Amino acid sequence: MRFPRRSKSGVRAGFSIVAFLCFAVAIPVVLRATSEATYTDTDFFIRYLVVLYAAFRVSVILWKDQVRPVAGVFWMFVYICLGVVPLAQLATGATTILAVQVDDSILYTATAITLLGCVSFDLAYHLKALHTVGGSFPVRTLRSMDTLRVFAFVAVTAGLAYVAQVGGVSVFFTSRQEASQALDQLSPDSGQAVRAIISAFGSVTCLVGLIFYIHALRVLRSSLNLLDASLILALVALNVIVNNPISNSRYWTLAVLFGLVMPLIASRKSSFNLAIIGGIVAAIFLFPLSDITRRPAGVSGVLQADSVWHMISTKDYDQFTMLANTIGFTQDAGLTWGNQFLGALLFWVPRVVWPTKPLDSGVEVGLWMSSSNVNLSSPLWAEAWINFGVVGVVVAFTVLGLMSRRLDSGFGAGTLSAGSVGYLGVAIFSGYMFILLRGSLLQSMGRLLVLALAMAFLSGTVKRKSAEDT
Repeated sequence: MRFPRRSKSGVRAGFSIVAFLCFAVAIPVVLRATSEATYTDTDFFIRYLVVLYAAFRVSVILWKDQVRPVAGVFWMFVYICLGVVPLAQLATGATTILAVQVDDSILYTATAITLLGCVSFDLAYHLKALHTVGGSFPVRTLRSMDTLRVFAFVAVTAGLAYVAQVGGVSVFFTSRQEASQALDQLSPDSGQAVRAIISAFGSVTCLVGLIFYIHALRVLRSSLNLLDASLILALVALNVIVNNPISNSRYWTLAVLFGLVMPLIASRKSSFNLAIIGGIVAAIFLFPLSDITRRPAGVSGVLQADSVWHMISTKDYDQFTMLANTIGFTQDAGLTWGNQFLGALLFWVPRVVWPTKPLDSGVEVGLWMSSSNVNLSSPLWAEAWINFGVVGVVVAFTVLGLMSRRLDSGFGAGTLSAGSVGYLGVAIFSGYMFILLRGSLLQSMGRLLVLALAMAFLSGTVKRKSAEDT
């Protein structure tokens, strides 16, 4: 007897339901059962709302036919950093040392702001009336192989210069702290702007060049020559050096991995679903272990891991805490009315030229907290709040939702066009969403600018193609 084959949609439906039950039910139940602290049911429920909302959205993305990389990253970030981690902190009673300024009322407000941003993003992403804004989707193709070769040569040169200026290959395999200190020695009088640009050119160009060559290998194998092979080997080696997880933050590591994996996944939905599930599992259970490479050997001591929940509560998943601290900062100092946003937008202006240039938002809040470490995150929710309050959160995440829908739809259209490279830019940007959402905005702008310039140089619009709005 032959049994009917299950449809792909049926398999995806079952997969998404299982994922929802794991993320929205099993993990919170385990947290509740292993609680080490005293808290009210109301406290637990309020934080659980973010977990439930994000878990539902992740499961829907897994269920749908389309590959949605940008929205996928957004809901992954919300689920992990603003959902599970705050719930784990409540259940364990543990938190990062940054929570010194936080009280219960501010924590409630932080959860409300988180949900406000999520709802604004969600409505904009699914608002069909706005999906046709901008017309049909541009199909971008590689200008030419010669253009890619020139870009790859520049990328290799920039990567080698970056390695030499920081102090050699060995610096990139010590620790994140030592690598950061070495980078700080570059143009110390010019502030963070020059260092951010040097770092961005050295790391982002090598990543983009390699991703485009992977595309060329798949589409234009017969056109590649010995020069291309040499450039590919050089790009692989430099990416191992400058973009390795030892000397880079876990968020940049996630961005690099997504940027490399998504072009290979393209329109294969099953592979995309595995990437989303794998990313969430890795972020909760594996990435906290990377803290062991944060400081030089002999400084960080033995990694404490009583439980995975205690580990993610006390390590540097500090986005929820920093959002709460930012709210506290604005209660004392008031909103900045766009000043912080202006500083991020004009990040490239050296401080010697603009002495009153705003400090990084994480630094501003860190100074208000009297923290000895002011290299702190400032999630996009905090950036929107510190500039314009509630209005800022609604507008910022509405714009982000519209842009994300546009990019995700463009990714789908691009993968259907032979030779198209537009989806490569969306793939790289989707990985970079981890950096944008984590913040700070000022620190993320350098690499974002280089990424935009690289895509503009490598690709050109040759025609326009309508994409189905699903």
